[in-house]
Amino acid sequence: FASEAPDPPELGRAAAQRCGGRLMGNTQTIFLPPWVPTTEEEKAHGEEFTAAVKAISKVPRNFVQMHAAGTSQDFPFDWATSREFAEAAYRGDERIYKLLPRLVPKHVSEEEFWRNYFSHVYAVKTRFARGVPAPGPSAAGDAASAGAAAEGPTQVSRANSIASQVPYPARFELALKYVREGPSLPENTPPGDRLLMDVLSKQATVGPCTAPRPGLWDSSEAKARHEAWTKLGAMSKQEAMHLYVQALEIFRKDWILWEGLELPEGIDDPRARTPAPPQNGAVRPPAAPVPA
Repeated sequence: FASEAPDPPELGRAAAQRCGGRLMGNTQTIFLPPWVPTTEEEKAHGEEFTAAVKAISKVPRNFVQMHAAGTSQDFPFDWATSREFAEAAYRGDERIYKLLPRLVPKHVSEEEFWRNYFSHVYAVKTRFARGVPAPGPSAAGDAASAGAAAEGPTQVSRANSIASQVPYPARFELALKYVREGPSLPENTPPGDRLLMDVLSKQATVGPCTAPRPGLWDSSEAKARHEAWTKLGAMSKQEAMHLYVQALEIFRKDWILWEGLELPEGIDDPRARTPAPPQNGAVRPPAAPVPA
């Protein structure tokens, strides 16, 4: 993405170095997406850096929840000077392109959406600036928040590993089973979000709403459900399935780890490699030696 622009203010230069990058020309400025390495440390581990930043958009929660690094006074986000970098990321990452209209303004404002995203970018860039390209045990939390694969098993990485192997519509069907039969969603889940998931499931299984409008004596809940379903219009079943799963992931990132779900055959399931704890405090006997 390129546009004519004057020299940026100091905060803009800081943002260019820490949350994105820009190439200055005689007549134009080219704003680079944040996954393009701009410092020597990032360039030395270019592929790892790019993969770590691009992995952020795999986790919808990263756009509604700020990384702890975003509370630092050194975090250079300023909405006025960050729009161009946001535009570069929006155009270059299909996941962001799809997530933005689904989360804004229902869950966050556009400014909050990008502030949260760039806080995770800043966490990744800070880690590389310190010469730690691969997340170790002390950075496991950062890696999970940023959507990067951490060293060793974590709830997030295990969930991502499984979900990435399950195609649609099977992934949607698993999500539907989880919502209907699994652990309840958080108590603070807004009623509007529960309603949205309900009508998305109808759109994904039945299609566009053709039911008659509720009558005068029908409940307000029935009227709200009919109106919400009607507003989905001609949305395809496939898109509704994707939206349903993404909505669930906002509230239950590790939903697919629920033991009540039976995964399709051929899925490499990390759950199967996790030994069950001994019962009643018993000590597990050592494995028998393998004969020579």
